[in-house]
Amino acid sequence: MTDQPNPSENASSENDVPPIPTPAPEQAATAQQPPVPPVSGYTTAGDAGATPPPPPYVAPTPPAYGAAPAYATPGPPQGLSLASLITGIGGVVLSFFSVGLLPSLAAVITGHMASKRQPYAKGLWLTGIITGYVGILFSLIAIAFWVVLIIAAIAAGAGADSYNDY
Repeated sequence: MTDQPNPSENASSENDVPPIPTPAPEQAATAQQPPVPPVSGYTTAGDAGATPPPPPYVAPTPPAYGAAPAYATPGPPQGLSLASLITGIGGVVLSFFSVGLLPSLAAVITGHMASKRQPYAKGLWLTGIITGYVGILFSLIAIAFWVVLIIAAIAAGAGADSYNDY
């Protein structure tokens, strides 16, 4: 019965781990201090003209998720420039229906007023002036078309009396 192995003897225990070898005292002193190779471009600390090494690069950190966004301060008022832009676009659209002359004139007038009072809103008032002039041009073409059409209708019907033909 002694020839059979005991299962508890085969299990590993904490006592079965071999110990870590310790170096001799003269080896321990050299193992702790590895030799440092010299770095080119730098002088030693004892030199009078020693330049310190550059600071390490630190990447900027992005804002954390869920952080409040940075709000911009509101700009100066742009009422005239915006009015010029809106009436200019409305004048161009309405000029196709022959009623865009007045909004286009308003766009040109407010655009020129805004150019003197609000030079910082150049994009808005310049667009208002351009669309205002385009609206005036389209309105004048539409009005000329209607005038020619009415004159042609009057001229065609002036000599013909449809009631006296019988």
